[in-house]
Amino acid sequence: MTLILLISKWREILIGLLAFLLLICIALLNNKTGQIEKFKQAEIIQQAEIAKAKADAAVKEKQWSDQLLKAEQNYNAKLKQIQTDADTARDSANSLSKQLKIANERMSTASRETSDEYCTTLGIVFERSIEEYTKMARYADEHRANEERLSEAWLY
Repeated sequence: MTLILLISKWREILIGLLAFLLLICIALLNNKTGQIEKFKQAEIIQQAEIAKAKADAAVKEKQWSDQLLKAEQNYNAKLKQIQTDADTARDSANSLSKQLKIANERMSTASRETSDEYCTTLGIVFERSIEEYTKMARYADEHRANEERLSEAWLY
């Protein structure tokens, strides 16, 4: 009897089964749609993070560029100052050379006491020159060592 009842209601059972399958398909579709939305949101977040990282990198690059430009400007200013100092030193040396030449010409007519005083003064000037050149050499060596240390530090 149950079998006859099932056979007579086959259309309703088939419709119920199809409705059940349709509900399962709709549930799966909603689930997959939700996953797609999550992936889209994750992609949007990743793109925003990439854009932020690019902006940060651009800012950092601009800072480094500005820093490099400032260093170049300082370097050029120091080179100009060094050239000016070298020109001044050369002019002073030329002036001293001229004075020495004139003094040597006058030495033949100078007294013994004046000649001794002149030699003593020259000795003092040369001593001070040697002291100053020694200081300059030490400072130059220290500067070069510091420069090499900084250069090596930037390489690693």
